[in-house]
Amino acid sequence: MASRKETAWLWARRLGTSLAVIAVGLGLPYLVLQGYSHTMQSEYFQVNYLDVEGLNYLEERELLEAAERIAGENILNVDPRRIESAMSGLPFVRSVEVERRLPDRLRITIEEYEPAALIADEGIWLADTRGEVFLAMDSARSIEGLWELPLVTGLTRAELVEDEARQRLLEALSVWELYHAMGLDKQQPLSELHLDSVLGLSMVTAETGTEIRLGWGRWQDRLSRLKVVQTSLIRRGMDAEYVLIDQERDLSRVTVGPRTEPWMREDAASAGASP
Repeated sequence: MASRKETAWLWARRLGTSLAVIAVGLGLPYLVLQGYSHTMQSEYFQVNYLDVEGLNYLEERELLEAAERIAGENILNVDPRRIESAMSGLPFVRSVEVERRLPDRLRITIEEYEPAALIADEGIWLADTRGEVFLAMDSARSIEGLWELPLVTGLTRAELVEDEARQRLLEALSVWELYHAMGLDKQQPLSELHLDSVLGLSMVTAETGTEIRLGWGRWQDRLSRLKVVQTSLIRRGMDAEYVLIDQERDLSRVTVGPRTEPWMREDAASAGASP
């Protein structure tokens, strides 16, 4: 049987244990709260650096406006998904990824659309290297060099939603590049590509407005034949209204239509404008 002294010691020990548990229970949340408050208010975690990658057409200023002044905010308060959503609607932005780099840095990686053609369809639109229409030219007039892109007629934005139409566009752009690679642009620079579902691909020269109908496929052979015809016309000082090299089998059969009236050039900016 325990003595009074041992009983008192046992009760004192139990009381001490209980008080310690209560102290820990109350103190730990308080310490966590203080730590959280200190972290959220600390300048150490304020956003001081923005690393932006992938900008060619979009200005960094437009990105920062979309990010709603994230500089100076606590980085733990920054929501990368919200910023990505705000930036994804900017012109030329195909995709955007925002990453937090503790303690004070945000990394913004942009993938932009790469303009490849001007599409005339109730106005002028930009299409990228994948054939996707992504922006009205009115929103990009201040960017130099875009008016030098090939102007494509005969395809609508609605058609270019389909993969088949995009492939036709990309094939036409490859012919445009081949035309330049063969040096034909030095004889007759181009102003327009036209796609017709029946007649195929045609080109229009910039200086004389000559329609060059190529039809379908065998582009290298057709352009080689065109080079002979263009050289002959230039040597003779002649101007043609049209040159047809669209025969399926015999490419030696070329039809040249002499121009009978002076050609009036139409400005590319108004070629696809709404009436």
